[in-house]
Amino acid sequence: MNGDEIRSRLVVFAVVVLLAVTAVAAAGVITNQGSTEKPTVDQVQFQPENVDAPELERGGEISIDVPTGTETVVIDTAHANDVSKDDLQPVVSTLVADGNTVEYFDSESGGLSASPEERENELAETLEDADAYIVVEPNDRYTPGEAEIVSDFADADGRVLFVGGPDAGGGALLGLLGPMGTDTGDDGEFESVTSQFGIAYDTGYLYDMQDYENNYQTLAVTPAAETDLTDGVDHVVFDGPTQVATAGQPLLTTSPTAEHSESRETGEYPVAAQNDNAVAVGDTGFMTSENYNVADNEVFISNILEFLVSGNATPGNLGTADSPAHDPGGSNVAGSGHAEDGFPGAG
Repeated sequence: MNGDEIRSRLVVFAVVVLLAVTAVAAAGVITNQGSTEKPTVDQVQFQPENVDAPELERGGEISIDVPTGTETVVIDTAHANDVSKDDLQPVVSTLVADGNTVEYFDSESGGLSASPEERENELAETLEDADAYIVVEPNDRYTPGEAEIVSDFADADGRVLFVGGPDAGGGALLGLLGPMGTDTGDDGEFESVTSQFGIAYDTGYLYDMQDYENNYQTLAVTPAAETDLTDGVDHVVFDGPTQVATAGQPLLTTSPTAEHSESRETGEYPVAAQNDNAVAVGDTGFMTSENYNVADNEVFISNILEFLVSGNATPGNLGTADSPAHDPGGSNVAGSGHAEDGFPGAG
C-alpha cells in the first residue's frame, strides 16, 4: 500500500468519525428538546396539609349518677375472649369507685376440656350471685346450655352487655333481618349466645369516605332514638365498627354515606342496639383508655354502666326447672326480661 492510499483511508475514517459524533450530538439536542417535567400530584387528599390526621376532641370522665347498692358485675374471660383486663380498665375503675364489685368469670374446670355440664354449672353458679354480665368477643362457642343460662339470667332482670367488632360476625344476621351482610362461614362464636336475645353481629367493617373523623374508618355515629342509653349523646366515635342488627331498638347509627367493607353498599347502619335487658355494641375499642373520653364516648359508656347496675336481678337457680325461663307462669321467650328505671323495654 503506497502513501496515497494510506492518506485516502485516513481521510475516510476521519469523515466517518466526524459524522458519528455529529449524529450523537444532534440526537441529544432533539431528546432534550422533547423532554417534559415530572407530573405533580395536585389532588387535595395528597397535599401535606391534608395528610396529618386531626386530633380527636377529648374530655370528660365516666360516671354513674343513679343511686345503686353494691352490684356485682361479671366479665366473661372463659371463652378465649379477645379482650384484656387493661382494655376495660376505665369501665372497671368506674364501677369499683361507685361501690360495685367486678368479677372475672374464668372457668376453673378446664375450659373447653371440661364437660359441657361442668362449664354450665360453673357459669350458673357465677351468675346466680351477679347483677350484670359483660361478654366481649368470645373466640370459643357457648354451649347451648351456657347460652340458655345467660338468657335465664336476663329473664330474671339481670343486665347483659355484648361488645364485638368485625371479627365477631356470623351467619345469624342473614336469618334475623334478611340478607344485610355477607355470610363468610364464620363459626358463630358470638352468635352462639347473642342469638338468644334477637341480636346478630355482621361480618366486615364499616367505613366512610365522606363523613369521618381523623380517617375513613373513624366514624362519628349518632343516636337512632332518644332513650336513656343515648341521653346526652351527640356523637360517639367508633373505629371500623361492625353492623349490629336486633329485633329490638337500634341505639346508634352511622351516617348515610357509610359503606360496608364486603358489599360496598352505602347506608345508615346500626352499630349499637338494645333488646330488653341486653345491649350490643359493634366496636371493641370505644371503652379503652385510649378512646373512652373521645367525643361523647364517656357519656354513652356512663349510660351503659347505669343500665347494667340498675336492674333488680333475682336469678335463682339458673339452668334448672326453677329458673325464670322455665317458669310455666313466666316468659319462655329468650331475652324478654323487663327493664326498669325508664330504659327501653320497660313495662
